[in-house]
Amino acid sequence: MIHLVSAFLSLAVALHAGADMGNCDSVAVNERLPNEITSDVTLSASKVYGIDRRVRVSNNATLTIEAGTTLAGCSLYSYLVIAPGAKIVAKGTLGQPITFTSQTELLGFSSFDGAGEWGGVVIAGSAYTHGSDNRYEADEEIAFGSSDHTHDNDSSGFLEYVVIKHTGFKVKKDKELNGLSLAGVGSGTVLQNIAIIGGKDDGLEIWGGTANVNGLYVYNAMDDSIDADLGYRGTISDVWVEQKRVDSTNNHDSAIMEFGNDSDHIATEETNATLPTIRNLTAFVKGGGIYNKYDAGFRLQNVALYSEKKEAREMIYFRGKDTYTTEAKYLDAEICLHHPEVAQLEALFSTQNSQKPTDAFTAFDYFIKERKAMGKGRFVLGNGCIGGDEERIWKGQAGTLKAL
Repeated sequence: MIHLVSAFLSLAVALHAGADMGNCDSVAVNERLPNEITSDVTLSASKVYGIDRRVRVSNNATLTIEAGTTLAGCSLYSYLVIAPGAKIVAKGTLGQPITFTSQTELLGFSSFDGAGEWGGVVIAGSAYTHGSDNRYEADEEIAFGSSDHTHDNDSSGFLEYVVIKHTGFKVKKDKELNGLSLAGVGSGTVLQNIAIIGGKDDGLEIWGGTANVNGLYVYNAMDDSIDADLGYRGTISDVWVEQKRVDSTNNHDSAIMEFGNDSDHIATEETNATLPTIRNLTAFVKGGGIYNKYDAGFRLQNVALYSEKKEAREMIYFRGKDTYTTEAKYLDAEICLHHPEVAQLEALFSTQNSQKPTDAFTAFDYFIKERKAMGKGRFVLGNGCIGGDEERIWKGQAGTLKAL
């Protein structure tokens, strides 16, 4: 209560002096960022910067953020956008990470699990994205992507040792801001050692592009921890996921990974469909494992999934008939599925079903029984199975991020 009274008093003084901080509280924030940044700007670790509603970096400008800097979303509908052509250079270190958080946390009113306290971080680029006139779902003024591959190697800058906390404002039904949104981002962008903590929607959501993420820790994203769509072709490696709560309104959602593309418009074998590579991932969740929609594929390498989901089939759930007519699903090593009801999973895997499926449940049986995954791997069942070198993952980048 003392913090709250002090905050109101300080804000009143600032307003009286003519320094209108908008929704940013002068107790938590030293300087409010302008809503439009059209020339190069450098942010110093000596200040805390407020993001009030949308802050957009455009006009080929570069936003440079020093190691150890803190930025705070001042209201629910506050988010940072790096527009196509612009760049962010946010190079933190293990000892001095760059933190994006909520003003609520800085004022002392947020828990570690807190979610939905501000929007999040959006990076938009011009790399190939399936479809035409693609717009960011939570802000349709933000166009992204290209219909060809000319910009696939573009760079939107750097995110290194960055922590993003308490995000996920819902603009309207099925249109939410996520922890980190990548829209048509090219592979020249450096994204490594990123922790996303407490999210009302997805932790990391990607639409198209070719960006790679190396070192990712997602804690308590209430929808999907990783969501890829619209032709995304990149690699996400060294990942550790923990999930404490789920979005109870979704049946097969709130998954570790969701992969989608469109509905019956493109064959997954084509180079323009969603086909992410997930390498070295360990996840402990209450939600589902893999939610595969429409004609998206995936390539899994060294993955272990531990789920408390009540329905065993939701460890792998297929939606749309074109999820099983394609063979562009790759298991490059054993993929471990842990579930409390191991017997249910074993029964599913032993189902004698050679008929093509007509719904998502039989699609699961068909996919497993007929081995419609390419590569040398297979799904392994049981609470004691090992999906990969978990000790190496834990001691590597993802484990380091957990300490942040």
